Formats: sequence, C-alpha cells, structure tokens
Amino acid sequence: MKFRKSQKIRFDSHSGAYSIVTPRENYDSQITATDVEAELLISFFGKETIQIGNVKSNPTKAKKTFKLFPSGKEICLNLVFPKPAKPELRLYLSVRAGYKPMPNDIWFIFEKDKNLWIGSLDEHSWRNQNKILVCDESEYEYQEAIQELDEIKVRKLNARDVFIRDRKIALERMNTSNYLCEFDKSHHLFLSRFTGKPYLEAHHLIPMSLQKEVNQPLDIIDNIYCLCPYCHRAIHHSEKNLTRNIIETLVDKRPSVLNILDNDVTDIFNYYAVEDIA
Repeated sequence: MKFRKSQKIRFDSHSGAYSIVTPRENYDSQITATDVEAELLISFFGKETIQIGNVKSNPTKAKKTFKLFPSGKEICLNLVFPKPAKPELRLYLSVRAGYKPMPNDIWFIFEKDKNLWIGSLDEHSWRNQNKILVCDESEYEYQEAIQELDEIKVRKLNARDVFIRDRKIALERMNTSNYLCEFDKSHHLFLSRFTGKPYLEAHHLIPMSLQKEVNQPLDIIDNIYCLCPYCHRAIHHSEKNLTRNIIETLVDKRPSVLNILDNDVTDIFNYYAVEDIA
C-alpha cells in the first residue's frame, strides 16, 4: 500500500509503502514485494542492479543495503527477481541481519535523505502512532472556548494553541446543525450551563494538524462537524468499525468535505488509522 499523507508526515518522507507480513512469509523468511513496494525498490536501487535468479548465483548483486527504522543502523538484505519471466520481487528476511518481522506485523519501506529505510511495527502500534495526527494538546481549550465568551477564547488560544481555530466558525456550524449530533440526531444531549444550548463539540474531520502541510485553510465550516461527546470520543478512540461508520456517515452528509484536499474516503480512513491494510 502506498504511503498517504499521514505516513508521509510521520516518517518525514515523500514516498513509501507498507503491508502486512503473512504467517507464510514469516515462516519462509521471504516477502514477495508487489505493486507499490516493488516500484519503490526498483526505483531506488535500479532494475539493472537487482539480481535475476536465486541469491547463490550472485550473492554480491543480491545484497542490498537498507537503513533500519528507527535506529538508522545499516543492514543488508537479499533482494532478487526469482523468476526471470515474472516482475515479482523477493525480499529475504534475516534474523542475523536484524530484520525479521513477526506474522501480521506491518512491514514498511520509505525513502529519506537518499537512503531506503525499512522497518516493522505490530498493527496496534502502527495505527496508534496516528494519534499525533488527529489529536493535539489544544483540543481541550478549543472545546472549552466554544462554551465561553469570545474574549476568554482569544486569551487562551493565542497563548497556548498551536493550530489556531475560530470559535465563531464552530458556533456557526452548530447553529446550522440545529444543535444536533451530526452522526445521530437522536443522541441525547445535556444543556450547557454556560450557553443554555445543547452541549456539542466541534470536530474537524480533516485534522487541523495537516494545516502545516497544506495551503488550503482547514478551519472552515465545511470541515467542521458537530458531535456529541460520545461520538467525538468514538471517532478518535473507538474500534475500527465504529470509527469508520462515523466517518462514512459524516462524509455522506457533506461530500464536499472531500474536495478540501482532493481526498477520497480512504484518505480520511488513513488519517484516523482505520484503513484496511493488505
């Protein structure tokens, strides 16, 4: 699978790929690199430098150098075209070299600083690292500011917020949504003691942390959805199926949100680390 925006940010790389290590690949100590993985390997090393046939016929040509993530240690792994008539690449795993992912781990490669990096993480850790993209320390102050006077909001956010968001835009969205949860209008809401309105939280579906990477403003009404506290926590923290259900429902309500960064729904799944990984 090709790196999308979240992985490019995480690994500070313009190109990369990842997929699941199957139990058979772990047992055989070899990964068949296809599609995006193969394209990246061939692009980096050059097709003419990759051994055709088995490793033993030319061990020197088969050996390729990678940087091991995250240490940066150089390791050598064998890479060959095992069958002359077929384009598939075979990467050999090696405990001795220091790289043998476990079954169902995510293995990944990416290009950075003129090196090809390789690494692996268990699926939970792989997905969990995306929290830095969809959560930030200023979230609490932002939600509190929506319930307070504008002058309090300005004082708080100017001093502490990294991703500046305008309270007035969130309130405009809440008025437009008639102060109902946009995932499920039947969800019961309590009244805010400060505003006297049903309590909702404003959620930027395309994460505000991407603002550093794009010129298009993300704190806009089309990117803000009103969610009850339960749904807001769920889109960030629930198991995959519920998070995907919330995302799909919100996108269906306003498909124009995908036009902000020329996304499709798979990009949104990727931001929240709930994409299917093949």
